[in-house]
Amino acid sequence: MEQQSISAEALPQTATPVSSVSGLYEVFFSPASWFEKLRSNPKVLIPYIVLAIFTAVVFFVAGDLIVKMQMESPQMQEQLQGQPMPAQAAKIMWYSTVVGGTIALLLAPLLAAALALFWGNVVFAGKASFKSLLSVMLYGELIYAVGNLIVLPMVLAKDSLAVGLNLGILVAERGLQDPLFVALSKIDLFVIWEIIAIGIGLSIIYGFPRNKGYKLSVLSMGLLTILGVAGAAIGSMF
Repeated sequence: MEQQSISAEALPQTATPVSSVSGLYEVFFSPASWFEKLRSNPKVLIPYIVLAIFTAVVFFVAGDLIVKMQMESPQMQEQLQGQPMPAQAAKIMWYSTVVGGTIALLLAPLLAAALALFWGNVVFAGKASFKSLLSVMLYGELIYAVGNLIVLPMVLAKDSLAVGLNLGILVAERGLQDPLFVALSKIDLFVIWEIIAIGIGLSIIYGFPRNKGYKLSVLSMGLLTILGVAGAAIGSMF
């Protein structure tokens, strides 16, 4: 009996199973605890599916309003030269907005994880896998996606995108592709919350101090914002 007991104690302890679903709410209320669980067991599939659903719902429900604001923007009015947009063109714009917008937001965690891998592994000489970083980005992005769902009823009630918790509403009349609108729309309560949560996750994955994790989060997510603003600025020239 004693020999069996000793043998049992010598066996390696298996890791406690981590539920992908629990992270869908833990990331909001106890991100440090959740990302600690993800350190050795990163999750990607479930958060990606949930993120895709949330994003698609927002674009599908608000698609008509987004297209309407795009058509009323000064840039579009200048292109139309006072002529109404053909129905077929408006339909194509709706599909490109809903499908293209959803795909673009689903690519963002991949790009952010790649940037974090560069800054964290190369510049800061840390060590983390791409899957672990992608897991952090996906759960962090869920905060932003839920924020959009919360704001969506207000958008529909006012029939305008000039509502929400970001500074972009101050210049919404300039159009959704305007560089100033794109830049100010990133100064948002849920975007700040997302960056903080991701910073906590990155500090835990890399074993960095918390401040260094925040810096890495800003370098990764912030660079995506800069690229978005630059793309809007270039697009406004044509």
